[in-house]
Amino acid sequence: MNKKIIIAMSFVFIIIGGYLLSGVGLKFFFNDYLYETPNLKGLPLDKAEELLGDDFKLVNMGEGYSKFEKGVIYSQLPVSPKHIKHGRPIKIWISKGSDIVTIPDLKGLSLQDARVLLNDAGIKINTISHVSEDLFNNIVLGTDPKIGSDITRGSSISLLINTNKAKDIRMPDILGYSLKDGENILRSKGLVLGDVSKVYNSEFPEGTIIDVSVPAGSKIFKGSVINIVVTTK
Repeated sequence: MNKKIIIAMSFVFIIIGGYLLSGVGLKFFFNDYLYETPNLKGLPLDKAEELLGDDFKLVNMGEGYSKFEKGVIYSQLPVSPKHIKHGRPIKIWISKGSDIVTIPDLKGLSLQDARVLLNDAGIKINTISHVSEDLFNNIVLGTDPKIGSDITRGSSISLLINTNKAKDIRMPDILGYSLKDGENILRSKGLVLGDVSKVYNSEFPEGTIIDVSVPAGSKIFKGSVINIVVTTK
């Protein structure tokens, strides 16, 4: 047989063998086709499940902060476009949104309203300072860092509050009262309810105030923030 024909046939056999090894061979050894994992990043969970159908199994590994918007997949394993067997699990992580937040404009807001906005943004209050200005009492004059600054979610800021009409008052005794009644007493004295922590205690009804950040009878400024601890089941 002509040498050139032999070389040409060998080349053809090599191509055919490679095809069989990459396709039929893989099916024979793995008993199934290998599927390319799709890119799930940026998709909400329901859309990802719809896209995969029965080809893969999704395993939700939890949540984390990322550059992706809240509620969508921000990471996956195996990564796309890796090939894996039909029915294999794909681990995914759901975004909680960015961990960088902007300090909102709080100027002119009451301390209570400012606290609500900061809580929604994931920002804590570190210290509250008071100055006397010819303005309404108990409103926010500024923040540190300043309004509009970008900080990490969960960080703390300081507030500057106007206390033009502030005066020394005595901290009322709210131990043993319900959360609602205690808040009403604080408000009647010109005080502001702060953080409410909950601890298990079977000796008192649920929602009973068992500890406060300022002891009863202490002299404090009107407009001060009072943190309390209540019972829970």
